[in-house]
Amino acid sequence: MDAAQVVEALVSLRISVRAKGDKLLLAPGSKVPQELVPDLQRCKLEILQLVTGPPPSFNYATAHVLAWAAHAAETAITLLEPVHFLETPLRPYTTAEVGRYCRDRLRCLAMARSNKVTGGWGRFTPEWWSEMEAQSIQALTALKATIDETDIRADESP
Repeated sequence: MDAAQVVEALVSLRISVRAKGDKLLLAPGSKVPQELVPDLQRCKLEILQLVTGPPPSFNYATAHVLAWAAHAAETAITLLEPVHFLETPLRPYTTAEVGRYCRDRLRCLAMARSNKVTGGWGRFTPEWWSEMEAQSIQALTALKATIDETDIRADESP
């Protein structure tokens, strides 16, 4: 097994893998199967790199949009005029309450990421949650792009 496969096996057993300095923290450690211990020892440095660094698919543009959305949600941005954008290719959306919209999409995104890791439930499979995650990111990206393209100002009143 390589490092990614070891981490994937641990996560599938609901064992959290974190790093503290040059040490791996596995919780609960008692659930680690004995057959994985040699692979853990052999791949320790690679696992530390996987756990501490950005994921290979890390997307800085998405991170920028999520930071913008978090700021909009935190400051409860409300526009003076409603903004019209495509939430998904076939779903137009209009809102002036950008902060509320961002908060709701970020909540959906957090639920999707959590349920992808835990395996979902019933008909809400990890694949379904992946689609919900992608839709939330797409919607926030479309909202930000529309606001950036137009000259819509936010309401300055508290």
